[in-house]
Amino acid sequence: MFRQVLACFCTLLSKDLQQKTIHQPSEFQYKELEKLNYSNLHCSCSTVSMNYSTFITIESYFHQVCSSDLISDSWINFLDSDNWDKLYVAIFDYRMSGVFQFQLLSMFCEHAQQTVHTNIKTLLQTQFLSSQVISKDRFEIQINSLISDWKSQILNQFLQAIKIFQAVSHGNQLMSARLEYHVYRNNPNDTKMSIKEEEYFRCSCILSSSCLIPIVPNFFFGCSQIDGLMKSTLECFYNLQCMTELHVFFLSGAYPFFNFSNLNDNLNPPNETIESIINKLMIDYWTLNISFSSYYDRCLPSSCTYEFISRNDLFVIITTILSIFGGLSLGLKLLTLIILRFIEKTIHNNSFNQFITMIKNLFVCNSEQRLVNRLHLVFLLLTLFLIFTYSAFKPKSVTVQILKPSILNHKYLLKDHSDFLQCLCSQISIPYEAFLSIEPKFHDLCSSQFITDEWIYYIYGQGNLSRRFSFDDYRYSAPGQFILLSSVCTISQDKVIHAISQLLTSFFINSQLLSENLLIQQVQRVLNRLQSTTSKSFLNTLNLNREIIGSNMIMSSWNTNWQYIYEDDFSQMSLAHTVPISYDQCNCGLSFKCTQSSGDMMSGCYPLESILQTKLYCFYNQTCIDSNGKFPALNISTLEYSQFNLNSTIESILNNLMIEEFKSNLSYENYFNQCKPLSCSYSYIETNDVIQTITSLISLYGGLFIITQCLAIIFAKIYRHKTNRIDSEALQQDN
Repeated sequence: MFRQVLACFCTLLSKDLQQKTIHQPSEFQYKELEKLNYSNLHCSCSTVSMNYSTFITIESYFHQVCSSDLISDSWINFLDSDNWDKLYVAIFDYRMSGVFQFQLLSMFCEHAQQTVHTNIKTLLQTQFLSSQVISKDRFEIQINSLISDWKSQILNQFLQAIKIFQAVSHGNQLMSARLEYHVYRNNPNDTKMSIKEEEYFRCSCILSSSCLIPIVPNFFFGCSQIDGLMKSTLECFYNLQCMTELHVFFLSGAYPFFNFSNLNDNLNPPNETIESIINKLMIDYWTLNISFSSYYDRCLPSSCTYEFISRNDLFVIITTILSIFGGLSLGLKLLTLIILRFIEKTIHNNSFNQFITMIKNLFVCNSEQRLVNRLHLVFLLLTLFLIFTYSAFKPKSVTVQILKPSILNHKYLLKDHSDFLQCLCSQISIPYEAFLSIEPKFHDLCSSQFITDEWIYYIYGQGNLSRRFSFDDYRYSAPGQFILLSSVCTISQDKVIHAISQLLTSFFINSQLLSENLLIQQVQRVLNRLQSTTSKSFLNTLNLNREIIGSNMIMSSWNTNWQYIYEDDFSQMSLAHTVPISYDQCNCGLSFKCTQSSGDMMSGCYPLESILQTKLYCFYNQTCIDSNGKFPALNISTLEYSQFNLNSTIESILNNLMIEEFKSNLSYENYFNQCKPLSCSYSYIETNDVIQTITSLISLYGGLFIITQCLAIIFAKIYRHKTNRIDSEALQQDN
């Protein structure tokens, strides 16, 4: 009875890992389960993939200028009147340059809107994969992070194209119909003509792209249309009086009526530069709506399964107690009878041999009932033995749970149970910057004096480069080459720093605590992908610009790809035509990538192509780079730690975004503290101990007793039936 009470008490107090399944749970049921923080909550989606449009609505609202009169055909036609003589108007006159500025502004608006709408359409049609229901918090964090990265990516692509075009256009000195050029001959007997851009207010567009001429208040004409527009504001066009005064002063003779609206200064600040508007993709604000309910309805989980640790329920307790009680009762009854028979025989005979004889007599079957009893005993003992053998050596999985482990606990657990250890994070989304720092190391060129204004002014000297050097001497276009080198360094650095910043502010999402080695591997894959995608994006845009400019044979005012040849005696009204220049039998009319060596540097059709094909050797040789010694060459000893060598071209370095290496520092302790694991659990295999096996046998004994008794009766009946049949046949034969 004491064992029965003890077994009942243990049954009441014991806790087991329970598992429960809810079929076709509603969203409300799922949220309730989520609140209870059940471990291993799994809800399998019946629909694994769905469009983002299922649960996202996103809209962009553009700057008011993109829907204003200022970019309309009516406004542009109003400025581009044929009723005044353009021949005698300066190119920086409002009537002359304004039309092109607003055409460019209209193009930016159109391109921004097209970029955004195309990307929104692509995003909403993209498949979101989810085999399991994601918790509401994690879902919203994941989608917000994705949208933030997506917006940053399309903005970066938009601005990157503009910056690269500005850099290539300035360095290559692409000729524009909206700039004034001086055409002259280097000597009287030469039919070739050289070109020089006009300087404005002693500002050379060769050396700087920031030369500005105001045409209306805070609205500028620059070295290129885009340079002037970027620095301009629309202040005058927020003020109707300013607009009408411009009309009266410049265009009243051509258009007596003015019926255009001004911008609303309640919507945007009038002193905002157009560059700052463009830097926001011409967008004032976004609206984003994320519907978890729509996601859940589309996912439509067929069931939710979760695990929890709990005491046995009342039904299990009662069933266990009854089975143990029945088994113990029958077992004790049988044991008591055997003991009493033994005591009785011992008292009467006081002989061990008599006890052995008694045991033997148990197996002597003189009657059917005795046969049933003997078979019952054999079946019962044999069954108990087999069950005991199976249960005692059968392996089983045991799960151990540790609540709120420390990093030291986790280290020891990982050492002993690395294959089965699972730790649930209390914070499933962790910003990369919380545990990761990244520092790119750029090539020495990008921190050298060779990309500074001092160096560029030094090699430009007093100007008149066409009089001092021939077109195939690299010194002729050297200022343009080094301006481009400076630009690609700056754009590459900005691109890389922006990509790193975007990564660090994004979230590392994982519900499980990762080991240090696994975390390092995952972060390294992220960094490799970051460098690859960033490099491809930059190079695709740069190469597209190169191809468009080269294929359209746009003339450079450096006169390095095409040059003017006049057809008769040179005069103010002489006719001239263009002819391509050749480099090492490579014709710029056939290929814009023609280059040739010039004193260990390169000259070619465009300064950009020349600097890209230049090898590093000259930058590490003082005589080559600057024989005067004013600007020291790069330290050649640094090449020992570089992935590049003296024969590496600038293009090969640029293909790597001018990066020597990525230096990353990962703090696993910070990651662990951010994760803050709620619990760690691991499983291991063990066999049942003897006591537990015996307890199980006792609980099964009652049922086995009845089953084996039935089997014994059946076998006894069969045996008696066959015995009687044989005896009757024998009697018949005797008779």
